[in-house]
Amino acid sequence: MAASVSDQYHYLSTDLLSKAWSIDLRYLVLSALVIFVVLPVCRFVHRDYHAFLALGPGGTPSTFAGYLRICYLRLFTLDDPLEPPPSTNTERPASGFLLRLPRRLHPRPSVAGIAPHRQTNQKPPAQLYQRLRIALYSLVGENPRLLRTGNSCFEKHSLALFLCLCPQCPDAECHAELLHAGPTHMNATCSNTGEICHLHPSDSSLHLTLHPLDAAMVISRGWGERHPLAGRPILGIGKRVVPEGFVMVYAPQDETQIGVVMDIIRAAGWWVGGVGLACKAEGQGVTTKDTVLMD
Repeated sequence: MAASVSDQYHYLSTDLLSKAWSIDLRYLVLSALVIFVVLPVCRFVHRDYHAFLALGPGGTPSTFAGYLRICYLRLFTLDDPLEPPPSTNTERPASGFLLRLPRRLHPRPSVAGIAPHRQTNQKPPAQLYQRLRIALYSLVGENPRLLRTGNSCFEKHSLALFLCLCPQCPDAECHAELLHAGPTHMNATCSNTGEICHLHPSDSSLHLTLHPLDAAMVISRGWGERHPLAGRPILGIGKRVVPEGFVMVYAPQDETQIGVVMDIIRAAGWWVGGVGLACKAEGQGVTTKDTVLMD
């Protein structure tokens, strides 16, 4: 009888210790997961989300849902935004607009984000941003039948330059003689709106769409880089979010650089709308098809 009681006591104590050890082990594993996995992930998401918000307003809502959308889009970004867009030899026209471009003297700025996609340094003073805005409006004033301004189709809020399509501008005249030869007079940008470029007030950089050869020249001479999603098909969307030649042009650092940036914008207008744009202030050292004809 005594042996039986002793056996039962030994069994119960062993069972209780086994259960306690099992509970402690599960608690330790759970604690380790929280400390070494969950907390680092939460810290990373917190920093990454606030870095997304710090880029300012853009084409994606500044909300956590917008941030999650950007996290998904990161799966499809370019490996190297400094690699020029591929040329398929089917572009019309076959050659680009820019024949020569001076090298940008400043090092490339740091760039972050997807939408928004912005510079994080080398931001010029507000006066230079205003001069760039004035230059855009002046370009429209010099080409009132070809250009108009409005809110960007890509960004939804930034100042943008558009091809002035006749249905959108009833008082404008279509100048067929200014259109380059090809199957179409416009290479699609954002929903076929004819958006040529848009300006970012937070850093004074621009986004625009260029002929592949012009994009390659802008990149090689240090004036810009491709958008991370340029030409990339997105799974679930079934189409490219931005065109193959969608490029960020870095913010000008002085008055001379504004002239060069304006010539790059003219190249974008030529590619998007097939039109030659008059521009009184041309960049020093820039050679375009127009300047060759004038010479």
